[in-house]
Amino acid sequence: MSDPQRPGPPWPPEQYNRSGETEWIPRVQAGRRPDEPFRFQEQAPAPTGNPALTWALRIAGLVAIAVISGFVFWYVQGESTQQTTPSTEQTRPKAPGVYTFVAHPDVPRPRVDSDCQQHAYGKTKQLLSQPGQCTKVTQAMYTADVGGKQALVSVSVVHMADKEKAAGLIALTNEDETGNVNDLVREGVVKAAPLKSVSNGYDSQLNGTVVVIVEADYAPSGGKAVGTKADKPQLDKVCADALRLGAEIDPDTGG
Repeated sequence: MSDPQRPGPPWPPEQYNRSGETEWIPRVQAGRRPDEPFRFQEQAPAPTGNPALTWALRIAGLVAIAVISGFVFWYVQGESTQQTTPSTEQTRPKAPGVYTFVAHPDVPRPRVDSDCQQHAYGKTKQLLSQPGQCTKVTQAMYTADVGGKQALVSVSVVHMADKEKAAGLIALTNEDETGNVNDLVREGVVKAAPLKSVSNGYDSQLNGTVVVIVEADYAPSGGKAVGTKADKPQLDKVCADALRLGAEIDPDTGG
């Protein structure tokens, strides 16, 4: 019977001892041996944080986002408001002038009418009664202190259909004996007996399709008229200064 087969060593046969050679000793391999079973290493648990600190940081972040969002909203609203705010004569600062004009207590607000010919007389009335001439007239009355005397100042703004018609109106009213747009004393809205109108001083202005007409006279004192023809140069200056009121009583005046 043959010898039973013996299991061979875990190294190659040529590594057996040979005659004349020293005994071979297997080298110990670093790490695990080939016949050692593989072992899994468990991952170290993550360090536990501070819950209070974590929540504090989260709250601080939310507060910062809210503050930044509020600032952006305020800035955008401010820009939008500035862009959408209308720029009209009523919102602009009043132009400085020589005299201080105060609305007459009988006419605290301007009077507006689309029937222009009813607020005119003479050849001016005939012109404004023609179809397609005038679209709107605005009338107001002011008072002003002029050298210790009270002046009554009428301001009328007339809107014509086009520039050519507006130029025709101002050329007509600048002539003598051609009539004009009524002042509110002539219409009986303002009582200033014995004055029947305020037409001692005069000035006018053309702004595209709009004509501004200003007339003035001194208010009666003690039931008597105090204005004379000699006052006309001074009252003309008052009227010239009052032309700026056209844009106040009618924002569409322009100029």
